[in-house]
Amino acid sequence: MSRADEEATVWLDRMMGADAKLHQAAFDAWRADPANARAYLQAKDNWEYAGDVSPARIEADARADAAAREPGGRRWAFATILAAIIALGAGWYAMSHDSNGPVIATNDKHGKNRLADGTRIVLMDGARIDTRFSENERRVVLYGGRARFEVAHDASRPFLVEAGDSVTRALGTIFEIDLRRDVPRIALIEGSVEVRRLAGGKALRLRPGEKAEVRSTGPQPIETEKQHVKAPATDLWADNLPLGAILDRAQRENGVVIRLADPAFAALPVTGRFDMTDAAPLARTLAAALDLDVETGPDSPILRARR
Repeated sequence: MSRADEEATVWLDRMMGADAKLHQAAFDAWRADPANARAYLQAKDNWEYAGDVSPARIEADARADAAAREPGGRRWAFATILAAIIALGAGWYAMSHDSNGPVIATNDKHGKNRLADGTRIVLMDGARIDTRFSENERRVVLYGGRARFEVAHDASRPFLVEAGDSVTRALGTIFEIDLRRDVPRIALIEGSVEVRRLAGGKALRLRPGEKAEVRSTGPQPIETEKQHVKAPATDLWADNLPLGAILDRAQRENGVVIRLADPAFAALPVTGRFDMTDAAPLARTLAAALDLDVETGPDSPILRARR
């Protein structure tokens, strides 16, 4: 478990406690680091996912172990419980899926996944996917969060995404699916898709710039929000914008990941115009603006204080 993962379990424990408000400011500063934000989201997701992994037995065993190490240590018990949940959860997933079936995709160093057919996917806000490709179709199942799909064209095999009670069909296009609400929301960026309930029924065809929600009565267009659907921004004009906000925007819009050696850097004000499409040039530009150094990390650039 990385340092960010360990800290995430501690923060999750605090923020789930009765005195969460007392820790809010410090928590926001810690979570401003993108790596910490991802670790916290994963820790929270694993904790909530634990309902299917015998939590009573895990809790009893973990608390007994924690008590032996630190009597009354709620934090140690919490961390031990979470670690057990993660381990058992991974084992449950492996046992419940055949080896030739789904694969959980995770973002590469650029924040994108490339599937076997060439389709690119950006997973956001804790999203996970299963891929179920066959000779007749390319099917992906989305679990939670948000995802952007840049579908590789293949007229002989339609591309289908199951998300909650919805299924979206496309041949070659760019669209987003948001599962953070009570009902799935689909936004078309480019091309054409058909949206319907997973159980069947009438389909709704979307045009670029349109959105729809898939309710129990079927897909419904969202007329008032058409103008907000757009391709990811490539440039950002900042006027005393916190560095953490810029990095978060670059990651959400384009999958660009830049890490901070010191979480306190997230509060540094930044002014200027920045290209958000490539991590390395963006890191160099931000470093020059803030008098920082850029270090080449194992999976992304790292901004740190000058030596």
